[in-house]
Amino acid sequence: MDRGMNSRMNHRVLIAVALITFGLAACTTTTSTDTIPTPDNTDLPVDLLHDRGAAQGALEDIEQQVGISPAQVTDITIYPEYMIVEAQDPKVPDHIDSYTWRDGEVSAPEPVHLSGPQEVVDASLYPTTAVNLARLPDTVRAAERELETARPIRIEEALATYLYIGRSTSLDGRVVIRLSITGPRRSGNVETTSNGEILTSTVS
Repeated sequence: MDRGMNSRMNHRVLIAVALITFGLAACTTTTSTDTIPTPDNTDLPVDLLHDRGAAQGALEDIEQQVGISPAQVTDITIYPEYMIVEAQDPKVPDHIDSYTWRDGEVSAPEPVHLSGPQEVVDASLYPTTAVNLARLPDTVRAAERELETARPIRIEEALATYLYIGRSTSLDGRVVIRLSITGPRRSGNVETTSNGEILTSTVS
């Protein structure tokens, strides 16, 4: 075999090896793009105060545990991560039990120690439908804005940390929402009606 033919064959072999190598590299690149992890937002924590529908969903979970909807409750306390509801036992009306919702789970009922006449306990009860928790984030953000723009003292970066829903002893027994709001330099409180109308606001 002459040198020319040998050279041409070697050249063809080099081209074939190069094409195979390129093809393997292309396959490897394609495979790597298929294994890139995608973000999973389902692992993000729920904020019961600011996430729309979160508080309403937690309350519905608690009502299932209580065994009646609407449930009769004495108070509802909501933090960003959990909710506590003290509800009347529909089977034993003079019993009040505490339920805690956290991470999608509702605790077993715990007895609430009562004192005073039963009439006073009964007068503190209200149905869960008295407050529309579906629009709670709107009420919370309005309260935060109220204290961010308060004068002569305001709260910078105002953020609601928890709230309490119960009957007022000074406003004809109506159901009110009391919010605790804090910032890096100041704290304060806002009281609203069950519909979110601001009644009072203070900065300390």
